[in-house]
Amino acid sequence: MKKTIALLLMIIISFSAAPTGADATGTRLALTYTPSSQYRSSVYYSNLKELRLTGNQRLDLINVGLSQVGYHEGDKESELDGSNINGTGNVTEYGRWFGYEILQRGSGFYYDWCAMFVAWTSRQSGLPESIINNATYAHIGSNPYYFHMDYHKRGTYTPKAGDLIFYDWASSARDWEHVGIVAFVEDGMVHVVEGNALGKVLTRVVSLDYYEIQGYGTPVYTNADSSAVEVTSYPKPKRNLSQGMEGEDVKWLQAALLHIGYASPIDGYFGKNTRSKLVKFQSAHGLASDGILGPATLNELIRSLPPGSVAADPEPDPGTTQGTGEDDPSIYPVPTRTLRKGMTGNDVKWLQAALNKLGAAIIVDGDFGSGTEAAVKAYQKNNGLTQDGVVGPATRTNIQSALEALAAPPPPVIPYPEPQRVLRKGMKGDDVKWLQEILTQLGYTADVDGNFGSGTEKRVKEFQRANGLTVDGAVGPATVKALKKKLEG
Repeated sequence: MKKTIALLLMIIISFSAAPTGADATGTRLALTYTPSSQYRSSVYYSNLKELRLTGNQRLDLINVGLSQVGYHEGDKESELDGSNINGTGNVTEYGRWFGYEILQRGSGFYYDWCAMFVAWTSRQSGLPESIINNATYAHIGSNPYYFHMDYHKRGTYTPKAGDLIFYDWASSARDWEHVGIVAFVEDGMVHVVEGNALGKVLTRVVSLDYYEIQGYGTPVYTNADSSAVEVTSYPKPKRNLSQGMEGEDVKWLQAALLHIGYASPIDGYFGKNTRSKLVKFQSAHGLASDGILGPATLNELIRSLPPGSVAADPEPDPGTTQGTGEDDPSIYPVPTRTLRKGMTGNDVKWLQAALNKLGAAIIVDGDFGSGTEAAVKAYQKNNGLTQDGVVGPATRTNIQSALEALAAPPPPVIPYPEPQRVLRKGMKGDDVKWLQEILTQLGYTADVDGNFGSGTEKRVKEFQRANGLTVDGAVGPATVKALKKKLEG
């Protein structure tokens, strides 16, 4: 059944004409370094791995920063997962990255980390150092560890999304003390994502004339659009949205959540992070906390947005029910009869709404007319079914499986090749990284370094023992199959 669903999902994605080698919403983010095992076990790593890069440098920088909101510094390296909400020791994944990767010192660089967070965010978003360099100080200047970019004092410049904001705390005599990333500006307020603010990554909202703002740094981006953070840049959803879906209307949802205080990256992919932000919004507004954008949640989102954040909708076509919630197949009965042209009823509405969710564009009116028949035939053609325009058990089951595949979260991505050889202690290679990555995602934490050492062998044996396999520490076809099956759930 899982193979059938996976095949159907591949067909659906192919039918939507996603670019080769990329998701419909962009390219999957690939980390520029090997993160710590503690960080890989965290929700912040999960948030980062599900991000899609849009190609808009301003937006990608902001999105990576937003994916880390909530991460807290720790007091020791075992707390690099960001979960110690009482930590005060400046120990962060971002400082670890700077020490090991940038300074090449063989240890973490655990000091004030607001600038290092900006540098780390820049590298993971794909920005070259010529745009935002690897700074350790919240300062602009020629010093190698200052930021190198143009500077504008507060009051002389209105910042844009993706600019850097610098602060000078009035309680000290220093002129440069803290830095963050501008997410957007609205109604005289600047919305910022920052690291090392109260010991964690958070979003902050301050007035443009706030006296502790020192000024703004303006990176010279080569491919950027600051309007990409605005809700009005995207179409308001005309369908229910749920985890696993993607598209420009998902960006509308994400932008709306960001603008009302829920730090959702805007990448067009409805992943776990977007769902968690939507659930928080629903809970705060007395809605059913199901993580689905339906009519009630959509209306509440619109009411919560600042005036002017939602573009006026065009007049709907006569008879169209899309956007009213009636295009959700779950509110109609699944057909128990064979449907064909000329029939009417709520089960026909189920068919029409289901076909729309799978890529059609027909009116949900319960009348099985020529348009519905043509949509059925097109679906049958694309899915290897008899093209008769009749919805019998085979076509109905196929549609149901496709709907289930859309609703299911995608399997975790392993960015290394699956082993084509039996792996044993002492071996090296990217296929060993595949093994180590999948073990880590399953809770058997291993260093993803491509070296099959004693630690990796120990984790393999633990997995084999827990899953009824021969406990020999070697990874052959049976163990690979079990690993993949476990990962897919």
